[in-house]
Parts: sequence; C-alpha cells; structure tokens
Amino acid sequence: MKTLPTHAFQSARAYLFRHGRPLDQTRFRFYFEDGNRSEVIAELEEFQNPDGGFGHALEPDLRTAASSAIATATGLAILRAVAAPPAEPIVQRAINYLIVTYDAERQRWPIVPPAVEEAPHAPWWTHAESEQNFGSSLINPTASITGYLYDYPTLSPADLLSSLTSALMARLAAAPDKMEMHDLQCWIAFAEATGLPGELRSQAQAKLRHAAPATIEQNPRQWTSYGLQPLDVASTPDSFLADVIAPSLVEANLDFVIDQQLPDGSWPIPWNWAFVDGQAWAQAEQDWKGVGIVQRLLALRAYGRLARA
Repeated sequence: MKTLPTHAFQSARAYLFRHGRPLDQTRFRFYFEDGNRSEVIAELEEFQNPDGGFGHALEPDLRTAASSAIATATGLAILRAVAAPPAEPIVQRAINYLIVTYDAERQRWPIVPPAVEEAPHAPWWTHAESEQNFGSSLINPTASITGYLYDYPTLSPADLLSSLTSALMARLAAAPDKMEMHDLQCWIAFAEATGLPGELRSQAQAKLRHAAPATIEQNPRQWTSYGLQPLDVASTPDSFLADVIAPSLVEANLDFVIDQQLPDGSWPIPWNWAFVDGQAWAQAEQDWKGVGIVQRLLALRAYGRLARA
C-alpha cells in the first residue's frame, strides 16, 4: 500500500504556505495542526459582503467581488466542515442572504448574478449562458444550498424549507442514476445535512447510492482529465457512499493521488482558462492548488495513507 511520505506532506504544506490563500492555510492548521475554528471563520469573513453573500473569488474561477449563490454555497460548505454554530454572525448573515435572494416562483437560487461579467471568470460562468450550463440552477446549487439551510433549521423559514424540499425530492426521484457530476455533488451535500429529517435522508441516500457508481469515472486512465473520481464522492471511509464504490477502485484512486503530486508539492488542476485571461487564471490556478492540497491530504489521512504521524 502506497503512503504519502513525510517529506511529500511537508512539501505540500510548504507550497500552501507560500502560495495559498490565508483561508486555506487556516483550514490546514485547523485540520492538521493547532488551528481553531475561529481562525477559519475570521479568514472566511474576508469573502463575505455586507449583504451576507460570499464573493471575492471564494470560488476561484469566479473573480467577481459580488455575492453569488455558488460562492455562498462554497462558504457554507466550509462552515459546515468546521461545525460553525448558528450563533455565529457569519452564518446568520449568509442564511439571511439566501432567504432574501431565493427565487420562490422557480424554487431555486440562480447560480450567478449578472455582475460576474464585470470581473475575470472562467467561460462556463458567463451569466448569459448560466441557465443552459447549469440546468436552470434547479439542482446546482439549489440542492446543496437547501442542505446548508437544514444545517441551521432555526435560522431558516419552515415554510420555505417545506415547499422547497418537496420540489427537490421530486427532482431527485426523476433524476437518472447517471447524473451530471456537479449535480451529484450537490445532492450529496443535501443528503449529508445535519438537520435533514431521517426519512428524507434515507430516501435521498438510497437514490445516491445507485447514482454514485454510475456517475463517477471508473477508468483510472481518465483521472488526469476533468471528471468525478471515487474520492470525490467518498472522501472518507465513513461516507454513506464509501461501501458502494468498489474498494479496489478507491485504493487505486488513493494511489493515483499520491503519484500525481508535483515536485513543488501541489497537485495539477485538470482544467484551464488561460486562453480567456492568462493573469486571472494564474491566480485562480494557485488558489485552486491550495484548496486541492487541503482536500487531498484530508482524504489520504482518512484512508490511512499519510506516512506522517
């Protein structure tokens, strides 16, 4: 069994602390050193706007300062991961932003606002094409956002949650087993919500246990390309999807991650939009590498693949 050597772990850390965002550095310290939740929240607040939404390239391919549903979902994912309580002002502001910006007629959050056009962004984030590119936002990011609302049910209007959940469960029931990869990730975020009622959790997880094996890329030769890998849906052995992915495939993916580390300590990013804006992409790529270092080291540790004690 391959493990990531101690020197490789230290190389990843060194890259992160040379080139990564302070947010991802504090996340690393939270998970691997003596950092604390308050430090993560303080750095995350730098990405929050007065309206409560998140922007400022929290989603690195979206460089606008303006708030967006997708950046706010990203922020709430970080808050979930550090178990931020509902009393935190950053949480209350974010939930309020979502309540105010909810499209009740279509039961969704539009993924990006028109303001994305005013700053560098990847071509898939162009506002004019966002309806087509993201399925009218009915699943991505609406399913994940609903999950984050269930993390904080005392802050979320009960009638909004009830009607939205009914709509989402109908969408999930109608979805094919082989899903669009980002949709699957949004459904996973929904199904993992701490406050999701047990019956809904069981229904959602049952559907996703069929969908995950059908949706992930099972050919290791394709893992260098952009796609959903086994560890993207089962990042720990405790994931509710871990036992529906073949153990040999998970082990192969862990080996792949170890083998793919670059000499500078980072991991490659399998997409690129330098042809749109080379300078903006260079910064986005660096930001993504910081995110990826934390993500990969957490997965390797969860599966006992770090040689570091």
